[in-house]
Amino acid sequence: MSDVRALYFDGKSSHAHDVVLSAGFGADSKRVLQVRGAGLNLSWPFTQLRVSDRIGTSRRYLYFPDGSQCETDDNAGVDDLLIGEEPAAARLLHRWESGLGYAFAALAITAVVAWAFVVWGIPAIAKQVAFALPAETEKLIGGDSLSALDRFVFTPSKLPPERQESLHRLYARMTAGIDGASGYRLELRRGNRIGPNAFALPAGIIVMTDELVELSKDDREIEAVLAHEIGHLRQRHILRHVLQDSATVLLIAFTFGDLASLTSLASAAPTLLLQARFSREFEREADDFAFGYMVRRGIPPEMFAAILQRIEEKRPRGTDAPDYLSSHPATRERIERMRGAH
Repeated sequence: MSDVRALYFDGKSSHAHDVVLSAGFGADSKRVLQVRGAGLNLSWPFTQLRVSDRIGTSRRYLYFPDGSQCETDDNAGVDDLLIGEEPAAARLLHRWESGLGYAFAALAITAVVAWAFVVWGIPAIAKQVAFALPAETEKLIGGDSLSALDRFVFTPSKLPPERQESLHRLYARMTAGIDGASGYRLELRRGNRIGPNAFALPAGIIVMTDELVELSKDDREIEAVLAHEIGHLRQRHILRHVLQDSATVLLIAFTFGDLASLTSLASAAPTLLLQARFSREFEREADDFAFGYMVRRGIPPEMFAAILQRIEEKRPRGTDAPDYLSSHPATRERIERMRGAH
């Protein structure tokens, strides 16, 4: 075993001493590290040393109990001195870190883990946080979102007052028969550039545009659309979507349990909601709820398919204007599913 040349610092000054490190045995026959140089003849049991991990070719540091230390570029020499003393985990880590194959494998594993966390981890955390969110925080996010949309997107509804009243009665009748929906409310607005549309906001708010009402041919079609949006509310899809798109805030809230910090999402929620592209899972869950509702009410699923078809035909081609269908992917698939439902 060869000696290791190093620099010794006594911990009291910045002056460095050239020393030689070697392994020996103390009076009790236990292995010790010997430090020898001009005017220096020290020894320390290996059990009392703290040695920095080997990372590539970076310099190694050996820390002694009295506050002094040595540093050296001779990584291989330090490894030889530490044979039998270094933890197995540290040796294994260095082997992995120094092998190109291991490095690529670690990179691949890291990429797979990161992908799995984005695909499954963040949605799972978002669901847990969404259902644990305090009611007051949810109301704040929903209320602020609607206020922002009223300032920049919507204008007041131009439907006749009696038509508005009939729609509110329809909605009240719907929610009266749904557990947990007593606090939900319907808001009617002129959609303008977003055209025929209906979507849910946190805190049980559903917004429906005049254009969608005017496009419908039967109130049962409207009822089907509203049932779909109620399905989104019951599964907290809107909050979960906003949380998933705000992963940093989500992870802070989940890690530290500070759910009140999610009020910062209120300012970003309107933009996220208008740009929403719900997953197939979310859409299927909302459609399933709507289908169950229609079966109970005796409404043919074709009613929902018909209004979806009409909106699709109304949608301007070659534009990215947000509308009911742009926030509900795979519409053709959903239409066919409803038409095939019994």
